[in-house]
Amino acid sequence: MPSSRDAALGQLRVSWLLLVVVGIVVAGVVVLAPTIGLLLEQRRDIAAAEAQVAAQEANVESLQEEVARWDDPAYIEAQARDRLFYVHPGETSFVLLDDRSTIEAASAAVPPATLEEPDRDWASAAASSFVVAGLTSAGPSSFGEPAQTDTPE
Repeated sequence: MPSSRDAALGQLRVSWLLLVVVGIVVAGVVVLAPTIGLLLEQRRDIAAAEAQVAAQEANVESLQEEVARWDDPAYIEAQARDRLFYVHPGETSFVLLDDRSTIEAASAAVPPATLEEPDRDWASAAASSFVVAGLTSAGPSSFGEPAQTDTPE
């Protein structure tokens, strides 16, 4: 029959074995974690590059379709008519430029066409202003206030 001391040694051996296995697992995680992180980062970069390639391929296809359109004489004629305003001999071309602004301008209030007579002559008002400024005795502190003339009452 095994003694209690042998049972304690058996438990101790299992505990040491468990400790060694856990240590090896932890060391493996520490060693492999950067490699796994690098692998995941590279996969993200590859997925982004593949998405960019797919977008570029779609763009190339659309550009090839547009180039193929220019091989059609009817398309070239339509583009010349639209962009360059070309017409066939005998045709009359009408170009309407921004018809909305014309309608809006016409609906705006038009000022009256009558001339109004001013209540004062501007030339005599300017001359009297020069005379009053030269003959006044007011100092610079009253700038902006109405001029006071020295007239006896």
